[in-house]
Amino acid sequence: MALAGPCLIKLSPGSTMQIHVSRPVAASPAKVFHLVSNAVEWPLILRTVASAELLTEGALGEGSRLRERRLLVGAEAVVESEVIEFARPHRFRLSTATSDRYFDRDFIIDALETGSRLTLAIRPGSRAATGRALLDILSAVLQVRLSDELEMDIADFAAVLRA
Repeated sequence: MALAGPCLIKLSPGSTMQIHVSRPVAASPAKVFHLVSNAVEWPLILRTVASAELLTEGALGEGSRLRERRLLVGAEAVVESEVIEFARPHRFRLSTATSDRYFDRDFIIDALETGSRLTLAIRPGSRAATGRALLDILSAVLQVRLSDELEMDIADFAAVLRA
């Protein structure tokens, strides 16, 4: 199976961009979903995540909050996210927002005839006009940095699924 490379999609003005990578993996959607949605274990799996902790009580699911110390756009950052979609076994989605910036991270699992296709996507955006203009200016740099980080994550997930 061929690997799909990184892709940048620019939507209409004022919309967010999306950067994503996809890879076929030799595992069922349920197994892939269990791996990618087990966020507190990411530091053991992903080179881009130094630590992760669940900030809410109970099992991880929609509405849960997570804090990670991770590589983001080439620098270490502390990121607090909320699970906004937990649709077993096909989609796990996190949203992060500050006063004027936001981004969504999406983990999409599609069943294939043999195994699954894992897609990791990130959608950076800004509520402020100046932030949106800056995103447009920096879109090429963001594409490279975020694509590299998504590629590392998908390779790490794939390696665990092969083991």
